[in-house]
Amino acid sequence: MWNAYKSGKTIGDFGSEQGIIIQDEEHSEGARLTLESDGATAPFSITTGVYGEFFHTTFLSSKKEAESIFKMMKVEIDRYLMSERDSEWVEKFVERY
Repeated sequence: MWNAYKSGKTIGDFGSEQGIIIQDEEHSEGARLTLESDGATAPFSITTGVYGEFFHTTFLSSKKEAESIFKMMKVEIDRYLMSERDSEWVEKFVERY
């Protein structure tokens, strides 16, 4: 299940990509997705972390695209966390995003 990270207290703070955090959610089974705007590298970025397994950042050019990808990532990560985990899924996720 996804919930606001730190009860939403990180919204408006600077994220790992030096952008402003506009969405920040954590999965109860051990994952976090953070959406930033106006970062150092791109207009939008999504930082993905599955605790103890992988960390990945995706760079995007529009808010609409970033919000859409954020939603898709949540669904995919949820499925992954609720199934048998394998490195092949991680490789495909990183290639896709």
